[in-house]
Amino acid sequence: MPIYEYECQECGHRFEVRQGFDDEPLTECQRDGCPGPVRRVFSPPAIIFKGSGFYTTDYGRGKNKQESATAERPSEKSDSPSEVAKAGTD
Repeated sequence: MPIYEYECQECGHRFEVRQGFDDEPLTECQRDGCPGPVRRVFSPPAIIFKGSGFYTTDYGRGKNKQESATAERPSEKSDSPSEVAKAGTD
């Protein structure tokens, strides 16, 4: 079950509540004596995975990564067998 963070719009009190996905969001502050309305606060994740070995860096953008890698490489002269044969006969 996820933990949601709420903030009272009247007194500014912040608190966390463990709720199921199907539970209705809270509407009133849980501080004693404060009947103010609350809103759910969204925060960034606590950890960020960086470096190689993680899905987002190694596989998450695989198609775009390959396209950008080929676009960054300078065009190389093609040494096809017919061009090599022509060069050898001169």
